[in-house]
This record gives sequence, structure tokens and C-alpha cells, in this order.
Amino acid sequence: MKKTNSKIKAIGMISGGLDSALVVKIIKDLGVEVFGLHFTLPWNVGKHPKATDIADQLGVPLKIIFLEESFLKMIQSPKHGYGSAFNPCVDCRAFNLAAAKKYMEEIGAEFVFTGEVLGQRPMSQMKNSLRKVENDSGLVGRLLRPLSAKLLEPTIPEQEGKIDRNKLFSFSGRSRSELQQMGRDYSIVDYIPPGGGCLLTDKNFGNRLRDSFQHGYRDLNDIISLRWGKHFRLSPKFKAIVGRNDYENRKIIEHAHNDDFIFILADENPGPTIILRGENPDDKTRVMAALLVKKYSKFRNNETKVIFWQKKDPQNTQVLLPKPIAEKSLASFKI
Repeated sequence: MKKTNSKIKAIGMISGGLDSALVVKIIKDLGVEVFGLHFTLPWNVGKHPKATDIADQLGVPLKIIFLEESFLKMIQSPKHGYGSAFNPCVDCRAFNLAAAKKYMEEIGAEFVFTGEVLGQRPMSQMKNSLRKVENDSGLVGRLLRPLSAKLLEPTIPEQEGKIDRNKLFSFSGRSRSELQQMGRDYSIVDYIPPGGGCLLTDKNFGNRLRDSFQHGYRDLNDIISLRWGKHFRLSPKFKAIVGRNDYENRKIIEHAHNDDFIFILADENPGPTIILRGENPDDKTRVMAALLVKKYSKFRNNETKVIFWQKKDPQNTQVLLPKPIAEKSLASFKI
């Protein structure tokens, strides 16, 4: 077998979890020059500190790719379907790895590797699914899974003797105890815990995203704002988002469009902020949004005024005095 060439380059997918950190350490210890790659979902913008920390700890450069419209189009019609919620796991992996392949070719790397473990996840990490991902990403023979490599077909780098297969592993199944021990052995203890979960596996979030695809969304701000609050589809043209605390109130205002309407209780009474999204709402729609303000405040049974304005014109406030509302009156509108 040939000795490992220290000039070999490889792309390591770094999610911020333990498995991806382990494989970076494993491949780097084989003398390979590793370049980290991390993908940020539209609703997770700015949330990649663990991936950055792991790359820094292991001494590898990290490229971050922000997934945008092409990713959203893939979610709407995945080739291999969805999991238990709105999660197209196989297509998502293939989509990201196709981008990794482009990066591999750009820098002259020889393969891409991931922290996937055979049988760890029922949809995307069974042997058939791993094969689909490899085929669809265009990385046939160039996609290495070091933690389960001995249970899979040898990759081209292994066949060429550039990666010593004997120094790879045969992990399988859902148990994580041995992987966690390996992490401790490598002093890798700060990582995203397993089951932290992609939001696409959350049925409530999936329903919101499905609703946005069905009724249309203006831009990524609409998609990013799905992370916060309660969401109501008041009509095909109008949607309301209810902030549940001060933090969510601030975030939904931050991601509102300039022509969106903002509703709050009058007279500085504490309560939720409502964003009403849609062009030229009629009186009925405005009253429904005002009723939501009252419904989710402690003043739901009082004759409290609600004020509203367009984000672009906060000085031009208008006033409504909606009647108290029964708890179930708006339940049918909740997404």
C-alpha cells in the first residue's frame, strides 16, 4: 500500500455535531489537508457557532454556504420524498453534497467525507439511501464515510492507497456510546447534541413552510420569520404572525417588510406584537389581526384599544376597538 500523501486535499462536511468533528480528526490524522464546509439553512441564518468552534479547535479552514432559493425549490418537490414531517433528508444530503463536489473541484481536492453512520437515521443513512445520495450528488467513488467505511464499498481514495482503509471504522446503528467515548479520547466534548434536530422534522414548522409554498412568499425574510411566534392564515392573501414574548416581538418586526402592518395594544399595555402580511388589508382583515392581539394578551376580555401602522410609516397610527373574542374563534386559522 502506498503511503498517504500529505498533499492530498479533502472536503469535510462540518455540521457542528460530534460525528462530523470525529471524521475531521480521523482524516486529518491520516495526513490529509482538510477543508471544512458548513451549510446554513435559511431559517438558521447566523447560527453556526459550533461548526466554527469545531473547525477552529481542529485547525481546519471553514467555508460557510448560505442555502437560498434553489434549496427551497428542492424542498418543494424532492425526488425521494419526505420523512415523517416535511423533511426531504435524502434529497437534502444530495443537494449539499453536490455543492461540496463543486468546492472539491475548485480547490483540487480528491474526495468529500461526512460523519454519516450506517443505520443511525432511518431515512437518510440506510445503505440504499447512502447509495442514492452518492449517485445524485455526482460523488460516486469520491464520497467517504469514515465511521462506517469498512461496512461500505471502498472508495477511489482507498482503492488507490491514498487513504488507509484499515484506519477507518465499522460503526453502525443508533447507539452513540462508543462515538461519545471516541470524542472524549480526542478531547471533542463541545458539540451540538444528537437529536438537536433540523426544523424540517418539526411538524409545526413543516406546516408553516408548506403554507408559505402554497400561498406564495415574497423573499427569504418570509421564510426566516417562520422560526418565531404563532402563525395564522387569515385568508389566501393575508397572514398574521403573533410574537409570544419580547424576543419574538423584536424578531418578527426585524424581518417584517416595509409595507407589513404592525399591531400592538394601545396605551403601552404589555402584550404580543402582531405582523399582518399582505397587500392592502380590508377592514375585516385588520379587525381579525387586532382580535389576535387581544386574544394572546391578559386583556383579552377588556375593551382595550389596539393601534397599528405600516412598518415604513410608524408615525401614522390607526386605532381599533375590537370586541372580546372567544378562545376558539380564531383556532381554525392557526397554521
